[in-house]
Amino acid sequence: MLAGADYSMSSFSMSGNSNNRMLVTGHARLYVSGNISISGSASIQIAPGASLKLYAAGSSTSLGGNGIGNGSGLATNFSYYGLPSNKSVTFNGNAAFVGTIYAPQADLSLGGGGNNSYDFVGASVSATAKLNGHFKFHYDEALGKATGDAGFVVVSWNEY
Repeated sequence: MLAGADYSMSSFSMSGNSNNRMLVTGHARLYVSGNISISGSASIQIAPGASLKLYAAGSSTSLGGNGIGNGSGLATNFSYYGLPSNKSVTFNGNAAFVGTIYAPQADLSLGGGGNNSYDFVGASVSATAKLNGHFKFHYDEALGKATGDAGFVVVSWNEY
């Protein structure tokens, strides 16, 4: 469980069933110096009213399984920061994503499969973005109010 404090880990890996989860109950910041991996039905769950700022210094992050559960549904309550050494961020699995990603040196890959649609709600800054599967990408306009920015600018778009 992460309460309202700062935490640091050399690496972060979770797998297994849905009982294997990290619960965030306060306003927490987590710095991970190595790689991050969530798979199986494992997840990070952010309780309503709580928030998590995740700083990733490892070269790769893979969030699968049930991923990040943002109980409030507010993109401002989960922020992923890929530090300059973070080159790859992959989201796949069963869960929708609600939050922000700031990883300007990383390649972002969102992978869903089958006939299900997956939602990405929030905002992303990355070197590249690849969406594979049935995705609905929604910019959360409330983020502009939270940061003082009135909008966003698409730098480039290439659809295959």
